[in-house]
Amino acid sequence: MKRLPETRLIIASLLASWLMLAASSCQAQPGAFDDVTEVNIPNFQRGTDEFYFYIRTLLSLALAQTDNQFGPVILVPDSEVASQQEQFNQLTQGTTDINWSITTIKREQQHIAVRVPLTAGLFGYRVILVRASDERFDEQLGVAELKALTAVQGAGWPDTTVLTFNGFNLITDSYNGAFESLSNGQADYFPRAANEVFTELKSRSTKDLIIAKHITLHYDNPMFFFVTKSKPELARRLEKGLAILAANGDLSRLLTSQHFYIRARNLIAGRELIRLENPLLSDATKAATASFDSPLEHLF
Repeated sequence: MKRLPETRLIIASLLASWLMLAASSCQAQPGAFDDVTEVNIPNFQRGTDEFYFYIRTLLSLALAQTDNQFGPVILVPDSEVASQQEQFNQLTQGTTDINWSITTIKREQQHIAVRVPLTAGLFGYRVILVRASDERFDEQLGVAELKALTAVQGAGWPDTTVLTFNGFNLITDSYNGAFESLSNGQADYFPRAANEVFTELKSRSTKDLIIAKHITLHYDNPMFFFVTKSKPELARRLEKGLAILAANGDLSRLLTSQHFYIRARNLIAGRELIRLENPLLSDATKAATASFDSPLEHLF
C-alpha cells in the first residue's frame, strides 16, 4: 500500500476531527435555533496547511462551547488567499470576522483582541537560518557578536521592531526576498519561528541554508484571535469558549499533540536562550498572558 506523505496524513486527521466537531455542533439541541451563523475567516496560504487546520479546529471547538447559548456556527473561509496585511484590512472593513496573528498594541487598538494565547508563546522562540558555508555559526555566539552581524527581517513585521528595539543590526526585505538576501550574503542570518522553519526549508528550492545549531532568540510573542470591531458579541463568545478550553486542558492537549509543536519543541529543547524585550505588548496583554503557563518554559 502506498503511504500518504506525513503532511497529508496530518491534514487529513485534523480535517476529519474538525468535520466531526462541526457535525456534532450543528446537531446540538435540534430546533432550538433556526439559523446557523456564518463566521468569515481567512483562507490558508501555501505551506501553512498544518498550522491553519490546527487554528481552524481550535476556533470551531471554542465556538462550539457556547452552541446551546448562541446557536451553531459554520466557518466560511475567504475564496481567495490574502496576505496578512490584507487580512487585517478585511477585518477592519468587516468582510472578515475573525483573524489570528501575533499581537501588537496597534492591532489591539484597531480590532478586538481575544487575549487567550493560541500557541503557548511558540512564535516567541526564534531559531536562525544561516548559510551552510558560514562557519561562524558552528559555535555559540554571544549577544554582542550576534548584534555585530546583519539580520534580515520582513518590512513591517513586529519581529523587525523587536530586534531593532533590542539593538540588533538588520535589513528588511519581502518574505521571499529575505531568503535571497541571506543566500547572496547581504544578510548573515534570518530569525524564524521554531514552528515554521522546517516547512520553510522544505519548500525552498535552494539547499544552501541551514538552522544554526546553538542560537535561539526568545521574547514574549503571543498569538491571539482578532475579531472585527463590528461584532463585539462574537468576540465575547469566542473568549468564553477559549477560556473553557484553557481551563479544562483541551487547548493545551490539542496544541501539544500537533506535529509542528512537537518538532519545534524538540528543536529548541535544552538550547541557551538569548532573551529579548518585546516593546509591542500592551499592559492588558501582559496582565492577561501572565496567568497562562507555557509548557515550553520548562524546557530550559
